[in-house]
Amino acid sequence: MPVDLLVGLDKAAVARRFNRSAATYDASCRVQRRMAGRLLERLDKIEHSPGRILELGCGTGFLTAMLARRFPGSRILAVDFAERMIDIARGRGCGERTSFRVADAEVADFGLAGYDLIVSNATVQWFEEPSISMSRLAAALRPGGWMLHSSFGPATFRELKLVLRSSPGLGVSHPHPAGLPLRSAPEWEAVLRAGGLDRVECDSRLRVVYYADAAGFLRELQATGATYRPAAAGAGRMTPAALGDALARYDRGHRSPEGVPVTYELLEIIGRSPWSSTT
Repeated sequence: MPVDLLVGLDKAAVARRFNRSAATYDASCRVQRRMAGRLLERLDKIEHSPGRILELGCGTGFLTAMLARRFPGSRILAVDFAERMIDIARGRGCGERTSFRVADAEVADFGLAGYDLIVSNATVQWFEEPSISMSRLAAALRPGGWMLHSSFGPATFRELKLVLRSSPGLGVSHPHPAGLPLRSAPEWEAVLRAGGLDRVECDSRLRVVYYADAAGFLRELQATGATYRPAAAGAGRMTPAALGDALARYDRGHRSPEGVPVTYELLEIIGRSPWSSTT
């Protein structure tokens, strides 16, 4: 199994991984699909009928297609920084009112007060400077427009983190998925409020998914492009042998009749652009 142990976030490398995984993403993204479905359920609850939608990190376009069906009169701009993902999304038949753009959603210029809804699924955890980025995106919302994101909280992969932290001689210093410091629900709420949004909420829930074994979990994760990249303290690299030993300990310590459990903390982050400074 290839093991990429680069510490920190290199967006060019992340884009290359997502491009390589474009053909395998849809068959491996069961958690992300469920998250996308819940985003649509949340939109039903706020009874929002957006004229213009901006989707960040559209990937292969399964949320894009859901939005196009749910809001057939809306104009949708779907953005992703992996061009091969965009190629697949374009082939989904999202209709002539949907357009696609290859761009880094965190830094791209989307103008001011042009969108009624800004939405993303399993994307904002990749933001390097979320406070700055969310403020910029909030400025692209029309008054009364909504921002709605799903993401992963810090309890994600807690079983693997525990195994890596307790692995003899490893001293893992980067126990986050892909080196990302996943933010909690209160942290995301603070980010959206600092960006000028109101009606801010962030719901958190745990979902446990079972795999045949820990190695199978990492293979599926890699097939989505979101590889787990632990780094050993000091040395900066965990060898494949050391990772293999850790995965064997994962299987021994966590196996159940259903398989090997993997916990995901799923967040739904929502906020509204105020109608006025006094609303």
